[in-house]
Amino acid sequence: MSYCTKCGKELKEGAKFCVYCGEKLPVAPQPIDETPQEEIALETNGELQDNDLQVANRRVYWDVQSGQIARVIQSNELAQFKDIKGVVISEGTTAYVRVNGKTMLVLEGGAYDFKQTISDKQATGIQRAWNIIKGLFAAKKQPTVEEEKALMDNIRRENSFTIVVMMNKAFQLLVGAKQPTLDDYKHFVPMQLQTRYYTLQVGVNAYFQIQDKELFILHWLTNNTMLTTAHLVDELSDIIRTRLAACLEDTEWDGTKIPDDLRRSLKDELNKDAVNQYFGLNIARVVEITAVSEDLERFQQLSTEMYLSEQELDYLKRTNDFKNRLAEVQNAQQIHEARTDLELQRELDKINQDNLLREDELEKFKLILETERRIREARSKEEEEMVLAEMRRAGLLREIDYKRLEQDAELERKRKEADFDFEQQQRQEELKAQQRQRQFEQFMAMENAANQHELEMARIQAAGNQEWSERLRQQQQAQNDQMMQLLQTMAGARAPQPAPQPTYQPQPTATKFCPECGKRIPVESKHCPECGAKQI
Repeated sequence: MSYCTKCGKELKEGAKFCVYCGEKLPVAPQPIDETPQEEIALETNGELQDNDLQVANRRVYWDVQSGQIARVIQSNELAQFKDIKGVVISEGTTAYVRVNGKTMLVLEGGAYDFKQTISDKQATGIQRAWNIIKGLFAAKKQPTVEEEKALMDNIRRENSFTIVVMMNKAFQLLVGAKQPTLDDYKHFVPMQLQTRYYTLQVGVNAYFQIQDKELFILHWLTNNTMLTTAHLVDELSDIIRTRLAACLEDTEWDGTKIPDDLRRSLKDELNKDAVNQYFGLNIARVVEITAVSEDLERFQQLSTEMYLSEQELDYLKRTNDFKNRLAEVQNAQQIHEARTDLELQRELDKINQDNLLREDELEKFKLILETERRIREARSKEEEEMVLAEMRRAGLLREIDYKRLEQDAELERKRKEADFDFEQQQRQEELKAQQRQRQFEQFMAMENAANQHELEMARIQAAGNQEWSERLRQQQQAQNDQMMQLLQTMAGARAPQPAPQPTYQPQPTATKFCPECGKRIPVESKHCPECGAKQI
């Protein structure tokens, strides 16, 4: 017989729903065999829930997953297991069995085999869960009378209990600016801190450890069933930022590198009353407080590895390999030249010929490529946002993929704007060059015209000077001829007296006038004896 988990009424074996209240009943578990790593699924409150508790060789494994600091196992999660003969707690973790807000049993990492296997096939779910706790009490120690009485009293009352599994070793946190969502902490963003004269981008790398377990459980796990490094950083970032800002607001130094003495004082400030400030946590070691850009870039790379689960890391590695292959093909323009879905699928199949990605993951890549193509072809920011909104409504990709698509769209838009600005600048430069060329040609034409005019004027002036000189010579020659004619006339008027014996008298020398100074000079003179001007 079985019983309803909601109303407690007796039901027939194999019933899927309660005939009294309609509650959907847990699916009866299959017999436990020796198959390692068998994973169990629970059905509670009518909804299927994933249970990551694993069973191997009839032992239940309690541990925390990658990226987790602590987790809470509810009693109904153990109610599904029958004939369990032991519990294995992962090394580096501690399990706390708590009832009514108090810790009943503390178990360090290791294997705990029950001293005897209790047959609980006919037991109710909560009884089977309490049988596991009874077996742990016996395996851990011989309980005192008070402990055994309290244990049996809780079993009799069928009180629920919880098991808190938390890390008992130091774990690393990268603390920067507070992010909008937990998923955003996968990408480190430094906090902005104001010093006396300028603003710094600061990151803190520290190892934390759980110091006060009770305070830690009450604060962090009362309303949460799981606590990750992202949860811790999300709440601690404002606390740490406030404490650092108080130390830095009046400080001053040269450069962006924090001085060693100031760094030591910042570490001391962060460690001051740490347990109360960080709700049960203590800083085991502050590795680094930096404002250097190279260190902050290293923080960004490290944060991706810290806040991703093992499955996400595996997916990230495989997709990065696929992206590298895709980049090679894109460089060869094979993907962008694929005009149809069939051609695109054929090219992707060639890249994925060794099944690096599963079919559903490959389909996501095809969807991403199609989105990137539509974004590239978008003619406005509104059209890009519409494409991204359609993708988000489809709900086929992870948030980190949407973030990357948005970043790629922003980069593509900036690239287009930069290309447009460059083309406009080139066009303006070409227009300016053409204008300068036209101005140069106009200037040369005007210069040539001016030179031609000067040559023509010089030629005209030279021709005018020659004509004036010829006229002056002719005028002087005419005057000389008139003078000679007058002399001849005067000489003829004295005849017919017999001429006396001629005596030699020198004839007067012919003269002319200098065109420069106007002085009378001999006709044969080549230069004026007065002014020295050359005679024509």
